[in-house]
Amino acid sequence: MVVGVLCVVTGGLAFSWMLQSAGDRVEVLAVARDVPVGQELVAEDLTVAALPADPALHPILASRKKSLIGRRASTDLKQGSLLTSGQLATGSLLRDGEDLVALTIERGHAPIDALAPGDEVKVVSAPAADAEASKDPVADIKARVVKVGRANASGSVVVQVAAASSDSSPLAAQSASGHVSVVLVSKGRG
Repeated sequence: MVVGVLCVVTGGLAFSWMLQSAGDRVEVLAVARDVPVGQELVAEDLTVAALPADPALHPILASRKKSLIGRRASTDLKQGSLLTSGQLATGSLLRDGEDLVALTIERGHAPIDALAPGDEVKVVSAPAADAEASKDPVADIKARVVKVGRANASGSVVVQVAAASSDSSPLAAQSASGHVSVVLVSKGRG
């Protein structure tokens, strides 16, 4: 009988301790949906998760949610993951002396599946299919990929690149002609 009473009391104390420990939760931010690198955060990208306090984890507190709206992801954010300050860009994705240029790339004119933000590329003016072959050397412009869009119905993809300010106007003009190709030079987060 005494053993039974001790078991009940011990079990009650253990349950009480577990219940109290579970109450030591902290509200943090988690990613509500996939966010590609470079994209600005909107409220719908973030959700609140309640976790037990753990000194090994350093997620951003939920109370900071409003201050993060408009910040850019510095890496791909995956749905369900905890948000940390290291995943957010601290400044502009453009360096001094760079402009952002949108290129419309036709199907087959770039290694689209291999392109990712941070990659170094060369943008080459491609002659129209019915144009006579030119004997002039092809000029290419160095750039860094900032964002790769999704293919539209015709297979064209918009790729946003950071280029030197001196190259941005010619690059935009090349893209407007509809005849540009992209060459991947090196992978990486530039």
